[in-house]
Amino acid sequence: MPYKNLEAKQQWEREHREQRNARRRRGGAGARVSPVVPRLAPDPISTQEPKGDWKIAAGIGACLLAVGFGVLAALGVVVRKGDGQ
Repeated sequence: MPYKNLEAKQQWEREHREQRNARRRRGGAGARVSPVVPRLAPDPISTQEPKGDWKIAAGIGACLLAVGFGVLAALGVVVRKGDGQ
């Protein structure tokens, strides 16, 4: 297929149009095939969900509970077992 001469290219395309269209319709060996790209495995670190969230929440809750008991004990609100009140 001559590309350097535009008129010759257009004439070649006119002469071979039916063959090219038939090849496209047939989808045979002459048809363009998209290149096969292998699927990459997903990144195992980025696809995993964080599993330590509940540990952080439990730690914050335990700290708040300890601070709360400490404040109440300092104010004398917490009743000791032996006081009987």
